[in-house]
Amino acid sequence: MNSLVQRTVLLILLALVCAGTANAQDNWWKDKKFRTEEKRVKYASCKASFMNIGDGFLYSNVFNITQYFDSEIYLSIMNDDKGYFNEEQSRFILDNFMSNNPVASFRWKNSSVSENYAFAMGRYKFKKNGYINSAAISVSLKYVNGSWLIDQININ
Repeated sequence: MNSLVQRTVLLILLALVCAGTANAQDNWWKDKKFRTEEKRVKYASCKASFMNIGDGFLYSNVFNITQYFDSEIYLSIMNDDKGYFNEEQSRFILDNFMSNNPVASFRWKNSSVSENYAFAMGRYKFKKNGYINSAAISVSLKYVNGSWLIDQININ
């Protein structure tokens, strides 16, 4: 009987921890109240863009990221590649980064959004030479013709 109580308590604690973890994933995005439905949809689209970009980093899928590329993107990748690049060059550089630094985890930490610009910072953990290393990733978006597009990506 004592064992059954212990298992039940353990399951309840595990459920609480898992529930807290699920909610913590959205702490990086501050939900707001909007005066119009148009603004609510615009900001929801911004959050969805960041979530897709984050999935691109998490699953090493550069195509989740490139769908948000503007014609020219500023990249600063761990002091190796720095400058303005076209879409194809940017895709190649990001793909090369993720291939050489296999992801262990990725998570957004915080964000900021205004009328036409948005910014998010996250932590990219990767495996290199048998060690888990970490890099800060920041992505800024701009709102152009009804879409959120990547303006720049910094990985340090």
